[in-house]
Amino acid sequence: MTEGVIYSFGAREEAPHMIGCAPLDGDVKKIEYVDTTRDKGHTPLFDAGELYAGRAVKPDHVPTRAQWGSKRYPPPDVVYTRKMYLVSEAFKDIIERHESGVHQFFPVELVYKDGSFARQMYFFNICTRLDGMDREQATAQLIKGIAFEPRTGELVFSLKQIGDAHAWVDKHVIYGNFLSSAVVDEMKQQGLTGIGFKPFKAV
Repeated sequence: MTEGVIYSFGAREEAPHMIGCAPLDGDVKKIEYVDTTRDKGHTPLFDAGELYAGRAVKPDHVPTRAQWGSKRYPPPDVVYTRKMYLVSEAFKDIIERHESGVHQFFPVELVYKDGSFARQMYFFNICTRLDGMDREQATAQLIKGIAFEPRTGELVFSLKQIGDAHAWVDKHVIYGNFLSSAVVDEMKQQGLTGIGFKPFKAV
């Protein structure tokens, strides 16, 4: 495990051009949260379709099939489409090894345009929402009590506040989907594709 660091993550193109991935059923805009109790920060109202607020969602309207647009470039381990992270079995296994039963993985079968099977993937929904910023060491400003503005200073996270979480949404950071160094180290060792990481200091 890499000490003193946590990572935000995002999808990364493996092909020299963007490849489309369109759901064939379901309706992402209608995906609802199980708990919609207001919580100050990003997505405080937990409106339907506003994914990655850090709480469990209902299975209704989650796509089960999606079309991958290229046979030349097969689907990588992480695909971002329609506000959803679709992840491979390998990604799922790593998360489950560190946090069994905490997060949601809804099966999504990827198929090519001709209908043939491309890859089994999962809609990965992060079910942990927390405030992980170290208020003493971070120099970035918390604007209106909602979001830390990275242009105003440094983001420094608190390992104590993060606790035992290995995947979480920080409610005060825009695009605040994070992974622990233990998880990221393993993903790098296994050579997972389609995912990029950005390190942040954690004390």
